[in-house]
Amino acid sequence: MRIKAGAPLLPLLFTLPLLAQEVEVLPNPGGAPPVDKIQPVPPPSIPFTTPETTTPTLPKDVVVTNVGGGQIQYDQPTGLLTYSSAVHVTTDNGTVLDARSAVANLNAKTIELAGPVKALTDNKIEIFADRAVVDTNTKTITMIGNVSVYQGNMLQRGQQAVYDYGRKSLDATGLRSSVDPLLLEAGKFSVDTDAEGKQVFRGEDAGITTNDVEDPNYWIRAKRTTVYPGDKVVFENLRFYAGDTPVFWLPYLSQPLNKELGYHIVPGARSNWGPFLLNTYGIMLGGERDPKTGETKDEWLLSKWHLDLRGSRGVGTGVDLIDTRVKDNPNLGWLNLYYLYDLDPSIQRSGIPRLPIDNDRYLAQFKYRIPFQPGDDAEWYVDANLTRISDQYYLEDFDPKAFRTNPFPDNTLGVFRNDGASLASFYTRLRLNDFYRSDQRVELAYDQARTPIFGTQILHEGSTSVGIYGEETGDPTRNAVILPLLTLPPGDPRIPGLLAQLPPYERLLVQQIRALPPGNAAIPSLANQLLDPSYSRFHTYHEFSMPLNIGGWLTIVPEVGAGLSRYWDVSGPQDAITRAYVETGAEASVKFSKDYENYQNRALGLDGLLHVIQPYARWSMVNADDLDSSFPKIDRLSFSTRPQTLDLGRFTAIDDIADWNIIRLGMRNRLITHRDGQSYEWLYLDTYMDAFIGDDPQNLGRSVSNLYNDARWRPLPWMSVDLETQFPVVSDGNGYSELSPRLRFMPTPDFEFSIGDRLLNNHPVLPDSNRVDFRAYARIHEDWGFGMLHVWELDDHTLELQQYTISHDLGNWVAGVGFTKRDNRVHDEYGVIFSLTLKDFPDVTLPFEIDTDTAQ
Repeated sequence: MRIKAGAPLLPLLFTLPLLAQEVEVLPNPGGAPPVDKIQPVPPPSIPFTTPETTTPTLPKDVVVTNVGGGQIQYDQPTGLLTYSSAVHVTTDNGTVLDARSAVANLNAKTIELAGPVKALTDNKIEIFADRAVVDTNTKTITMIGNVSVYQGNMLQRGQQAVYDYGRKSLDATGLRSSVDPLLLEAGKFSVDTDAEGKQVFRGEDAGITTNDVEDPNYWIRAKRTTVYPGDKVVFENLRFYAGDTPVFWLPYLSQPLNKELGYHIVPGARSNWGPFLLNTYGIMLGGERDPKTGETKDEWLLSKWHLDLRGSRGVGTGVDLIDTRVKDNPNLGWLNLYYLYDLDPSIQRSGIPRLPIDNDRYLAQFKYRIPFQPGDDAEWYVDANLTRISDQYYLEDFDPKAFRTNPFPDNTLGVFRNDGASLASFYTRLRLNDFYRSDQRVELAYDQARTPIFGTQILHEGSTSVGIYGEETGDPTRNAVILPLLTLPPGDPRIPGLLAQLPPYERLLVQQIRALPPGNAAIPSLANQLLDPSYSRFHTYHEFSMPLNIGGWLTIVPEVGAGLSRYWDVSGPQDAITRAYVETGAEASVKFSKDYENYQNRALGLDGLLHVIQPYARWSMVNADDLDSSFPKIDRLSFSTRPQTLDLGRFTAIDDIADWNIIRLGMRNRLITHRDGQSYEWLYLDTYMDAFIGDDPQNLGRSVSNLYNDARWRPLPWMSVDLETQFPVVSDGNGYSELSPRLRFMPTPDFEFSIGDRLLNNHPVLPDSNRVDFRAYARIHEDWGFGMLHVWELDDHTLELQQYTISHDLGNWVAGVGFTKRDNRVHDEYGVIFSLTLKDFPDVTLPFEIDTDTAQ
């Protein structure tokens, strides 16, 4: 054996002392080879030089480093050089491999690496495998067994891959590709590059899936499939396979990799719809077209196109256009259009008789803010909030979620200027829908925030407005309900049913009119107030206050305010009236605190505890000129169970400003702890009540209001309690009580429930109610989940709503079904809905989903 100058093979000789005694490995006769320098370098590395018949050398383009420091053994007859510990292999172009061990075949000029093996190519491709073979003859690296190839956001998997480190190319034949989150069928896709240098995968008669197992349980196959990583997948002649069975077909589908885009489908059945199939397809619009590539960039308009099939109602179609640039206000930034030719508009949910309506059912809704800058530093914008619907039953029939939260949509259009200290506005409220009661107005207003005057401690805030105001009841209600009620004789059996169709305010006015004898002088003014009141009004109010701190612990804020309202063109017996009002008041509060810094209770989520107590008192006295009982009020109080505000500047029911003298006494309790490095409000409780000096503003004959409690408790992430209560503490007058608790609790990771109640008793206008709702979800098995929602009205022993959902984990899919029954007391309503969702990536292919609002 001969050692070439500079070769670091000397440590190898010392590791093989016994081999030197064998004839076949003794060195050739002759003189000793010249040695320039001997310098041991641990761990040893072997540069591969020009081979000789008896010398363990390989080409110069590969270096093996014994990073594990284990034994290195050489067998001259076979030409095998064995590394028993971890090695690091580097090619001349920068590709590196790491392996558990290696065997270099000096005769074949190959290196076999035992795994796990990791390769990092010079062009940043990462390859993992069970083992690998480096062939220096062909300059290739063959990765074998459980091969995973990572290239950007693409993953390819299979049993073998070959990387040519000479040409810097990867042969992925036989690998199943993955473009997050998709897996591409092995051997069916080719990789192209678009005009911007981005990769595009094209497949003929190829399939994709997200089921990352050897035998996926579903495939989406198409005659032609094009995958744009991070953007979309385009299918032509698509077939959906469950296993090997085709179950769905589409001629064309472009599915973006965004949950808002692409094709979404909701199947089910409901009593008032029959069987239904709701189809939505979302695409992005807008942006600018690149003249070189032809592609559109920076799309900003999300469009959702609807084609809905309802067995009992027909075909509905529409579009939602959403400006994705509007992010700061979720209530603005869209246009919704929808139309349905209703096959049977007489079908209803509640069982209450309906007035005749047309077959053409539609909705047009536009909510948008348009900012502009005329020149100053203030924020200027135009706000549009417009909703036009075909009839009074549309939302109940086709958008039950909106019907529950906003059954009478507002319609406003205005220009606003906001400079932080004031808000100027010129806006109008329109009557686009004539089938429910609404007001109309054109108003110019200027509101000033509370700010110091001339740098003093005195604060000023105010508001001024002038406008034309009117209000009308709904035309169908006027003709079919109100006018008959005003003429029906006492005792007519139709009266209770007609009264039940009116909202509380109109019902109260009708009852007042019917209680008067025929010909009473108050009837015309009450009828005007009921049907179409109107007036013009100028209103202004200004308030001055000065915060004072006494002794560093007592805060007192005295205040005084004055206002004026001038009415003219009044519909009714009074043509014009001027009223003034003055407000005087004060607020006082003090804080006490106790710090329990060392208190710990992990079970209740306490890491230290600070108790803050804040007793407070608020006095407000208003002296106002009264409006005559015949005056047609438009900006009036609505019926509520909550106490009125004592801040006259924020009392928006201008027409209902009346004398009051109220003292509100209360106490706030806060328990604060540490959580995630910050202060955390563990418990909040506000307890207060009002004392009336003079008349009760709600005309209930009380000297003291109810005692109110508002509490929230958030001890742990999996438990929360909210509580609102009010009840009489003094037995004079006509008191009422309300209890509204709610508990959310997750006792185990597999079970969560919430229960709430709303008890209202003896309110003078609102009906008594004891409404309990219970929600629960349980994972009853690793693959099964069960959810439920029950709503009871205990006042009349009615189970108003039952909803059940069952979900089953099918591996890569989650299948679900939901059942709903609603007892409307006159007519029961039923619904069923199905879902089939990709668990790992629900935004791709056919994302079925359960929509509880649709189900109800």
